[in-house]
Amino acid sequence: MSIVFRAVHQVRFSHCDPGGIVYFPHFFDFINATVEDWFDEAVEAPFEPRLMQRRLGLPVVMAQCEFYRPCHIGDRLEMGLAIARLGRSTIDFQISGKVRGEERLRARQVIVMVSLESYRPVPIPEALLAKVAPYVLGAAPLPRIATGGAAPPKVFLSRHPLRFSHCDPAGILYSPNTFDMINAAVEDWFGEALGLSFAEIHIRQRLGFPIVDTRCEFLKPSRIGEILTLQLSIARLGRASVELRISGIVAGEERMRARHVIAMVSLETLRAVPISPELRARMAGYAVEEAKSYG
Repeated sequence: MSIVFRAVHQVRFSHCDPGGIVYFPHFFDFINATVEDWFDEAVEAPFEPRLMQRRLGLPVVMAQCEFYRPCHIGDRLEMGLAIARLGRSTIDFQISGKVRGEERLRARQVIVMVSLESYRPVPIPEALLAKVAPYVLGAAPLPRIATGGAAPPKVFLSRHPLRFSHCDPAGILYSPNTFDMINAAVEDWFGEALGLSFAEIHIRQRLGFPIVDTRCEFLKPSRIGEILTLQLSIARLGRASVELRISGIVAGEERMRARHVIAMVSLETLRAVPISPELRARMAGYAVEEAKSYG
């Protein structure tokens, strides 16, 4: 029987968006905080500073989260952490988030131990493996995000200069900030390409596009001063949902790729509503596949 580590995070005013629910990149902050607290309690404290003193790091190489119900200000989010898989250099966490016993999200996050000199993987020390072992579930691995496939008719480009505030103490892009940039690209796509700003959608029409499922694979770290260009298209266009595929490029090199599923809902009922024919027609130019049964 594996051990489950538990941590509680209070949802505050600053975590919520204009739709009145938690802005989804904050969940990855909660996940990272839970992982840090687990390291401090299960391994040694303060774990991260000691690791950096040894010129080692644990960057995120894959993050995935399914959202079942939104969280609101005042909620107490209880995160339960176990280890899905343990590799030679990687730790694959499995995390569940509950409010008053109801599961609101389920996530996986894979980290890899690297040398901060070369950014190449190094084996996890035996002493650390021994402390980690009681938490291992032995679950199946996360699938990689597929590459290639049919080319979309159009791709929307969104440029993001990587600033000092985007980077972590290891000097690379902090992974939750990537999800903030993904959301910014989606918002710009709606406003610039589809002619429908988030202000119009959320404030005046009282509709929203919350995230149902998001997954991002980090192929290589990005650093301050670089320009991350996000290339956005639609993998599948459904009745009420859109599966976006997003690739992040720096100087012609792919640094990350994501699959990002959003669904149109009424902000009054938080129930799915069909995407209007007019909006569907604008979206269709970016779609590889249209599946009326999807979403």
